[in-house]
Amino acid sequence: MRLVLLAVVLMLSLVSIFYSDGTFLNPLQLNEIDEIIVNTLRVPRILLSIIIGATLANIGWTFQIIFRNSLATPYTLGISSVAAVALALSELLFELGYTGNKFFIFALMLIPLFVLLLKLKKGNFRNQILMFGVCIGIFSSSAIILIQSLLGNESVSKLIRWMMGSLNIVGLRELYFLYPLLILTAALMYFKRKELTLLSISDTFAHSRGVNTNFVFKYYILICSVAVCAVVWICGPIGFVGLIIPHLTKRFYGADISKFQIHNLLIGAIFLVLCDFFSRNILTEVQLPIGAITATVGAPLLLLQILKSRN
Repeated sequence: MRLVLLAVVLMLSLVSIFYSDGTFLNPLQLNEIDEIIVNTLRVPRILLSIIIGATLANIGWTFQIIFRNSLATPYTLGISSVAAVALALSELLFELGYTGNKFFIFALMLIPLFVLLLKLKKGNFRNQILMFGVCIGIFSSSAIILIQSLLGNESVSKLIRWMMGSLNIVGLRELYFLYPLLILTAALMYFKRKELTLLSISDTFAHSRGVNTNFVFKYYILICSVAVCAVVWICGPIGFVGLIIPHLTKRFYGADISKFQIHNLLIGAIFLVLCDFFSRNILTEVQLPIGAITATVGAPLLLLQILKSRN
């Protein structure tokens, strides 16, 4: 079944690369302009869709297990909310004439991670960490509204589109940073998959099988937080992937993450590649935000999952 899912990823990727505006490009007869479009825009975009979709699906399932909350997402801890505030602040300072290094300002999104490091030293407190993420989200929303009232229309439009997520990149430069980091984090998560499966049953059961539950909890929090920072840095907060894909994987295959983690990764990649294809081809005149597509597709799927689980 993994090979089937991998084949679907490859097939959708090829279709998405060579199909646009109702016509297929012949890969053997590309003119110079088509080659530039394919090599610098479409191929990097598809590669980005695959790694981001897989990563968000993986983190979403992991967070749903360690927080024991089926509505947990990769952005539960508030990293994306702080990133949005940082971007809004950088736009405001730019309009005021400050042209300093935006990397310094955007690094504010690491604040939740530093606070978590301090919190995790004191023990494993799921509810407190969840409340921390909720409070960060509420504060960030208020701060964004305040900053938006001071921004010009162009900056507000840019901020709103960033908050919907974006897969627009040119060339492979971002992927040279993103792929090694996200592959490393996925490998580290895969290494502890059996402990995570035991933890999904209960802390007591995992502890009785020799699992250091506090260490596993902290291990996954830190690795997932680093991965989320990388995703948000490049693409912004692309919603619903980390929420809906784990539910689909568990329904189709099972709830044992040690057996079906690869399936979850591939389904996440398929979902985001497909959503990206729709975002570029539903309307020929304009490209729809990827976050709007994932929400439009993901919300009905989640509702359907909830209705079926009650029957």
